[in-house]
Amino acid sequence: MKKLWLTLAVVALMLFVAACSDSDSSSGSEGESSEGDTFEISYSTWASEGEPAYQGMEKFKEIVEEKTNGNVKVELFPGNQLGSTVEQMEQVKMGTIEMMSSGDPGMDEIEYLSLPYLMKSYKHWNAVLESDIGQEWNNQLISEQGVRNIGILPRGPRVISANKAIKEPADMEGLKVRAPATDYYVQTFEALGANPTPMDFGEVYNALQTGLVEGQENPLETIYAAGFHEVQDYVINSNHMFKPAFVTVNDEFFQSLPEDYQQIFIDAAKEGEAYAQEQLDANAADMKAEMEEAGVEFIDPNIEAFKEATQVVRDNLGTEVWGEEVYKQVAEIGQSELD
Repeated sequence: MKKLWLTLAVVALMLFVAACSDSDSSSGSEGESSEGDTFEISYSTWASEGEPAYQGMEKFKEIVEEKTNGNVKVELFPGNQLGSTVEQMEQVKMGTIEMMSSGDPGMDEIEYLSLPYLMKSYKHWNAVLESDIGQEWNNQLISEQGVRNIGILPRGPRVISANKAIKEPADMEGLKVRAPATDYYVQTFEALGANPTPMDFGEVYNALQTGLVEGQENPLETIYAAGFHEVQDYVINSNHMFKPAFVTVNDEFFQSLPEDYQQIFIDAAKEGEAYAQEQLDANAADMKAEMEEAGVEFIDPNIEAFKEATQVVRDNLGTEVWGEEVYKQVAEIGQSELD
């Protein structure tokens, strides 16, 4: 009888231990508590320390580490420390680094939202990316390349600097303007009557100084950082393109995160975007004041005339990239009135 009771006691103890083990293993299953899960991630960028986009990344790091109670550690790599944008994108695809921010969204369908005067602001960018169209693009990016975009980081709208006053497209007739070699940049300045001259960014200062080119286009913060205002007399507030940086993450890594951590990443990217925009706005006023003190004149051109002159670029490339129906939908969102 004693042996029977002993056997029953042992069986009961074994069942109790097994039940506890099952309970422990299920507590860390997907969608439930993430307590105890730890991750270390690398987040790289072209941006340098102090730039608004990098400050947005710092805000992302701060929020993620705080909201995960330090279970996620984010290491930032500014200034292309981990390679060129192309090299960083390849590393994110392979998973050797988990995240990056750059001007490369990974696919033309998103890239061409930068067509001249297509988007009125970064709010409109987000409206497109969060629409059914944008979600379809992101799903395509995930399935074909193994990466996903979880947000954007704003940069200033692209403006023109030159050594002559420009108020109308006619004032740009024959003007040698350095522009990136991408088709929508080149065609935009051709449509404005200028002579677009692609060259490496590192050559632009000397080219402006020697008169090899007479103007260039970039966000204001880039013009200021590169010192172009030292060799240019005017900045024309053309605001012809809005082109953000994209927050790109390896999808396999993202899917490995507990669901609450995934949401923390998405929310932190949004907060990082808002913080970067605040810094961008604050810095723009200071940069403009300093540039004016150095003798630069800021000009508000006839924006409607610039829009009209570049309509053909939007229509041709927009239809080519998206097809007529999707282009019309994107253009409608891009010019809509948002709250």
